[in-house]
Amino acid sequence: MFFYASKIIWFFLQPSAASVFLIVAGFLFLKLNRPKLGKFCVNSGVIALLLIAFSPLGRQLMIPLEDRFPLITINQLEGEKVDGIIVLGGTIHMYVSDQRGVPSIVSGAERIIEAVKLAHKFPKARIVLAGGPNTVLANPTADATIVKQLMVDMKVDPARIEVEGKSRNTYQNALFAKKMSQPKKGENWLLVTSAYHMPRAVGCFRNVGFNVKAYPVDYYTGGEKSRFSPFYYALDGVTITDTAAKEWLGLLVYWATGRSSSFFPENR
Repeated sequence: MFFYASKIIWFFLQPSAASVFLIVAGFLFLKLNRPKLGKFCVNSGVIALLLIAFSPLGRQLMIPLEDRFPLITINQLEGEKVDGIIVLGGTIHMYVSDQRGVPSIVSGAERIIEAVKLAHKFPKARIVLAGGPNTVLANPTADATIVKQLMVDMKVDPARIEVEGKSRNTYQNALFAKKMSQPKKGENWLLVTSAYHMPRAVGCFRNVGFNVKAYPVDYYTGGEKSRFSPFYYALDGVTITDTAAKEWLGLLVYWATGRSSSFFPENR
């Protein structure tokens, strides 16, 4: 129920969609002879869309998320013992993958690329792919199953890859990945996911008692130096603003519902 509610509610709350709904509502009020309210809604919606698309708002929201956990390069892990690598889902376009019969990546390809690099760097490490179907209207092949196919195509031994294909949100990723991996005290497990998603992911893993080392990838911004840079393409601003806003709301909801160890987990 939590999965379906979150998808439906976010459809209406995401900044870009909310702005469009506000404009539509404004035209309806104009039709209903409510000119003041109608003009207010239309103007507010248009201004909001312009801010989302072209102002630095999206970067302001995204940079704190991406910088919460430090960037780690694979060379910085030289000499470390890595017992396991957990890769979170959310990268696969499931409908297209099922219909075409070949893997289709919709976003976050760096999660898979870095996971493959880590797998080759640490040949004894276990690999756990966490991610089930993330769609509302159908039940396609699990995200993790498709990612496994991609990793095998990139010369990762399939015998090393463990697929957790039932989780449908970040909390379930953590809960089911822990049950599958059964981490032992003193083991070093890397968590691979997008940098903006790392705070919520780490919060969930800590909440279920699974200590992991953050390995953030898939950056949307250039960090502090890009904080006030405008967007050249309107779609870039919309994408980053919607993504960051969703993550901040997710942090709040997960903390309020006891799914995360804290509102904004920090590196420690």
